Amino acid sequence: MYQRLSICFVFFLHMSYAQDASSVGTQTIDKPIEPAIQTTENDSLQLNAPPPKEIRSDSLNTKKFIIPGEEAAEEIDTIATVDMYAIYSIGQPVKHVDTTLTIQKEYKNNYLRKDYFELLPFVNMGHAFNRLGYDFSADPIQPQMGARSKHYSYIEANQINYYRVPTPLTEMFFRTTMEQGQLSDVVITLNTSPQFNLAIAYRGMRSLGKYVNQRSANEALRISFNAQSKNERYFAKAHYASQSIENQENGGVTDVGIERFESGDPDFIERSVMDVKLRTAQNLLKGKRSFLNHHYFLVKAKDSSAASWSVGHQILHETKFYNYTDTGNAAYFGSLVRRDAEGEQVHWKVLKNRVETQLQNPQLGKLTAGLEYATIDYFFRVQEESTEETLPAALTEDQAFLNAAYDFNWRGFQFAARFNKTILGDLLSDKISLTSRLDFNPKAYFEGGLSFTNKSPNFNFIRYRSNYAQYNWYNPSLENTKITHLSAKISHRKWGTLSGDLQQLTNYTYYNQIYAGENPLETLTQETLLAEVAQHAPSINYLKLRYQAQYSLWKFALTTTAQYQKIVGEENAGNEPTPAVLNVPEWNVRSTLSFSSDLFNKALYLQTGVTGHYFTKFYADQYNPLLGDFMRQDLHTIGDYPRLDLFVNAKIQQTRLYFKYEHINSTLTGYNFYSAVGYPYRDRIIRFGVVWNFFQ
Repeated sequence: MYQRLSICFVFFLHMSYAQDASSVGTQTIDKPIEPAIQTTENDSLQLNAPPPKEIRSDSLNTKKFIIPGEEAAEEIDTIATVDMYAIYSIGQPVKHVDTTLTIQKEYKNNYLRKDYFELLPFVNMGHAFNRLGYDFSADPIQPQMGARSKHYSYIEANQINYYRVPTPLTEMFFRTTMEQGQLSDVVITLNTSPQFNLAIAYRGMRSLGKYVNQRSANEALRISFNAQSKNERYFAKAHYASQSIENQENGGVTDVGIERFESGDPDFIERSVMDVKLRTAQNLLKGKRSFLNHHYFLVKAKDSSAASWSVGHQILHETKFYNYTDTGNAAYFGSLVRRDAEGEQVHWKVLKNRVETQLQNPQLGKLTAGLEYATIDYFFRVQEESTEETLPAALTEDQAFLNAAYDFNWRGFQFAARFNKTILGDLLSDKISLTSRLDFNPKAYFEGGLSFTNKSPNFNFIRYRSNYAQYNWYNPSLENTKITHLSAKISHRKWGTLSGDLQQLTNYTYYNQIYAGENPLETLTQETLLAEVAQHAPSINYLKLRYQAQYSLWKFALTTTAQYQKIVGEENAGNEPTPAVLNVPEWNVRSTLSFSSDLFNKALYLQTGVTGHYFTKFYADQYNPLLGDFMRQDLHTIGDYPRLDLFVNAKIQQTRLYFKYEHINSTLTGYNFYSAVGYPYRDRIIRFGVVWNFFQ
């Protein structure tokens, strides 16, 4: 106890004297010294090289280090720079703290801290996202619990960061929300010794929203450590995560409200006066996860030309809980069969254990073989006095997998193969993938990939239990979904990147909206939202082509991403889209015209410009707040409206400031902008954000 308090005291004492380090851009280590540890999805955990060994401190900024592998006599004086602050995560190359200000950083300055190009956010921050494009091969191969709209902001195991820093590091992220709230994400990491690095991160968000019953609240605590033995034979990474994602749900604006919204009536510019379908509903996703990944070198490489042999073990335990409640028992989802004050409750628990061995030879490549066993429990809370239950209230599945991976890198040619095969269990999680890359020169490369996936549908498609009669189903005979993905990419530093993806889906499983009565239009007056599980046996061929480039002239730059999509075999009727099983906009285009310059003797770096985003009309999926998911609909289209965002960003030392006037043209192009049917997109609004790094 006293030791932990002493560590905290020393850390905050150091922080009080913190001074900024110099700034550099992101760097990538292609050949980490330690071997990769794969997950079930065969994503490698890129581990880190040993950090420089500090022997004494001359001042607050200047320290003496011994570089690993060098003699003590070759010690050097150096200043701790940003490139010494390494970040590791599953399936990603090693990165360093990046304090630069770029257009890509502008795209990622948002709630998810990722590019929204294929995501269409709802009006309130922290709510759902509709999809403008898909990559089905990136989905988990093991069946999940469902509530997919809630998982966009859920931090998965392969998204947790582990750090190796020479001095304490803090990153503070802040962004204003839509109404009465804010978003902040703070990370603090430090080394208690050269062999142990601790990181604590917390994200908190609250936003009231512009419409009735639309509040969002989100929190995520992450604690991780990165450790190694002094002889550098044993390495361990572990984390604990606790998350909560809560949303009030209003079901969208009523039909009368939609008419008032589209009319542009100034009496309804204040969106809180709009009528909504639900006033007392909310849903909640909670999750807790413990994770440990460790390995030991039986044979350790003495230098970069020697081979190594290691054994490893990985364990993951995770529980999730999804709950939908409506104290008003609205008839929006049909007739009630029971009245449960605690509402819909879906529970999920998974325990995974994996053992593996890895051989690495600089000339022959890296070969990994592993065996994994997973137990998944998916169940509903059922009252003991309930007598009407005829469907199972729980599904339990045990799966064993055989995993293998091979990586080879030689003179600009990279090749990777992944293999995952279910050898025990009723559910399948099979996947084979091949990827390769050829670097023509430092400016150009070609990538190609091919993958085959055969997996079971998610558990929510097989079984769901609800207080509403139409939302109780059991589908044990659903067929496995098969996915074939062929991809290619060619990139040139000057001319941009052209990529193509062809995905073939067989037995595509989805939610389909059904309508009350024989006339589908009756649901518009009844305002009832009903869903069914559907499976499309014929193959769906989904083509996606994307071009990305940035062209610069003096201090101006034009950054463009253009994407063309097509469901092969589906033809449009004239210029109007035709509803299909899988619906995507034919064109999705984003372009940014920016100006960047140093000011005040390079004390400030300014970046300003305007971003335009446009996608063509399509039958976007309908949001279902009871399921926490989206479902196919074929009555209404959204799209065909431009969105313009004006931004002014600045960088002062390690601080990046972001000002944005979002959707500045919302009153000029007509009120026909939506995120989903019944859910208007955001009106114009001014937002502010900051990212601040502290170095000691």
